[in-house]
Amino acid sequence: MRIPMIGLMAWVCLATAPVAAQDLRPESLALYGGTYSPDCDNPAAPRVRIAANGLEIANAGRAVRTRATMDSYTSFGAAPTSPVPEGYKVEFIGDEFSLYVFEDAKGLFVPLHDYVPAAAPIVGAQAMKARFVRCAGALKSPR
Repeated sequence: MRIPMIGLMAWVCLATAPVAAQDLRPESLALYGGTYSPDCDNPAAPRVRIAANGLEIANAGRAVRTRATMDSYTSFGAAPTSPVPEGYKVEFIGDEFSLYVFEDAKGLFVPLHDYVPAAAPIVGAQAMKARFVRCAGALKSPR
């Protein structure tokens, strides 16, 4: 009788493990998720997408994607003396890479240069230095 109970408990632990391991808050996605681009009106421009089902950097038919595992508001340290970059809002952490969201007087943006080296082969050197701003419209998720 004990073996089936142990098996059932193991199954419950395994079935709930992905849910327990993921700490991606819906309010973070509502505030900072969506599509970012240096030219939102140009469908051929590079894109960064932040969504519950993943993070994506895409350009000209090429893309790099990762599962979004969690968000963090203290990536640069939680202590009052931590050197937090000006305008830092949140980091969306993926298995393969992370995306950082900042905000200044012009609005929300995702910097790639110095933050996401995995983006360089996808967007190119010029776009790595571009300002990826949040595009208007509904939250779009990676496919």
